[in-house]
Amino acid sequence: MDLRSCSITADILNCLMDGKRHTMSEIAERVEVSRQTVGKHVQSLSYRYPIEVTVGGRGSGGVCLDAKYITPRGILTRDQLQMIGRALELLQKSDDREVDPKALAALMRLFPTPQSESTEV
Repeated sequence: MDLRSCSITADILNCLMDGKRHTMSEIAERVEVSRQTVGKHVQSLSYRYPIEVTVGGRGSGGVCLDAKYITPRGILTRDQLQMIGRALELLQKSDDREVDPKALAALMRLFPTPQSESTEV
């Protein structure tokens, strides 16, 4: 992949990191490429990230990145989310009195343990 192509991919991913649904045209305009180019890059990104593409009429179609994978510091991989989920589950089972149950429950909602890739459709 050449530098321009990597830049386009990064720009599209950056656009999707807000967790909102975007149309292909909107992304193309922001990244300054064609809709077809966006489609190719989104397809490529969807092999690595949980990107949802919906086809529909005005206001119902678009592209979005699953919000639970987005953090203030960037995107977490499935393996990272699974590790965080397991760590939180272990912390929940521990007898550590310094663990605030409300804070732990909030973190567990924020970082749910994703299914393994083999069980996802």
